[in-house]
Amino acid sequence: MGLRFLTMRERVEEEPEPEEEPDVDAPPAPDPGTLVPSVADGSREFEYRTELLTSAQVVDGATLAERLTSASTDGWDLVDIVGAGDRHALLLRRAKRPGRLARQVGFTPPPS
Repeated sequence: MGLRFLTMRERVEEEPEPEEEPDVDAPPAPDPGTLVPSVADGSREFEYRTELLTSAQVVDGATLAERLTSASTDGWDLVDIVGAGDRHALLLRRAKRPGRLARQVGFTPPPS
């Protein structure tokens, strides 16, 4: 049996054709990092509540401010004011709070 040597041929890559110049009137492409907002883990789950106010309470300048201030101390944010006939519903939301405290799972150590 004879030994055969393989030789590699030299590859010559073609130069790419120059790209066409972009139109001056075309708007620039948006930065890809700004298209999708980042959201922290677990912050997508909310609990909601509503409070009813009369039309007079919404426009009197004091009642609405008092309700929103007291709600914000508990972590509630205003989402919308929805008309409900002769009243208005304040739609409030806050991030869900964990229902249970963390607890150990498994066997308890034997009594001493």
